[in-house]
Amino acid sequence: MRAKFERVRPEPGRSLRILEISQPKFDAEWHFHPEWELTWILEGSGRRCVGDFTEPFASGDLVLVGPELPHFWFSEAPTGGCSRALVVQFPRDFPGEGLLNLAEMSGLGQMLNRARRGLCFSGRRAEEASRRLERVPKVEPFDAVLEFLGVLQMLAGARSRAIAGPSYERPAGQGAQTRLGRFYAFLMEHFREPLSLAQIAEAVSMSPSACSRFFVKATGGGLWDFLVQLRLDHSASLLRAGEESIAEIAFESGFLTLSSFNRHFRKRHACSPREYRETFRQGTVCKAAILDDQAGY
Repeated sequence: MRAKFERVRPEPGRSLRILEISQPKFDAEWHFHPEWELTWILEGSGRRCVGDFTEPFASGDLVLVGPELPHFWFSEAPTGGCSRALVVQFPRDFPGEGLLNLAEMSGLGQMLNRARRGLCFSGRRAEEASRRLERVPKVEPFDAVLEFLGVLQMLAGARSRAIAGPSYERPAGQGAQTRLGRFYAFLMEHFREPLSLAQIAEAVSMSPSACSRFFVKATGGGLWDFLVQLRLDHSASLLRAGEESIAEIAFESGFLTLSSFNRHFRKRHACSPREYRETFRQGTVCKAAILDDQAGY
């Protein structure tokens, strides 16, 4: 997978590019573009990568990605159903310097400035903004711009958190971006398999020692920590949704031994896999569920 420059082409007579995506899984390339991008996940789950940060996503997620910020959403093919999202890409200077200089727009300008490293929105105002966003594809171009401006203004007052780290800088050069994208793509496709450092290094065309150093420098975290995180996310989704035994889930998620799975799972969720499953069966909220919702790498 290449770190691809995406040329955003709105329809004639429009400044917004509105995409209603429906497909078996999200598998877009690691890419970037000069435009902003607001993504609302209507259905589906998996893992998103924005800059140097990856974390799980699920239905309802609302994320704004800044210009030139590399990103992609990756999901496993679901058993039935599909993955759906509403995406709006808009110009770097939207809604224009004149409007952003208005006193009434000060909150929007501040939000866009913070969003250059990506923002994930939550809470009541984000839910209201999502419902308003749903109207944008259904109206005429001029009204769509007004509606979308209203969405952004609502998000300016919504609870949000940054995605890419505060020290994140895009890897220098197209080659470095391409290589990081290859790391993400290979690990997300193969995390359930027994992997050696030599195999990963070969997939990204690097020596094993250079492979580890590059990943730490590009993401701020260790390669094996990231791999374990992918396996834990997958195991948690299986525990919530299925009836497989704990051992079957451990091996399906890429852990070589049940003891290793239990140790890593308890460290992450502060409970055992069995306790985690029972929590969701009973419909109660506990520390495990909270940690799972907040999980990220």
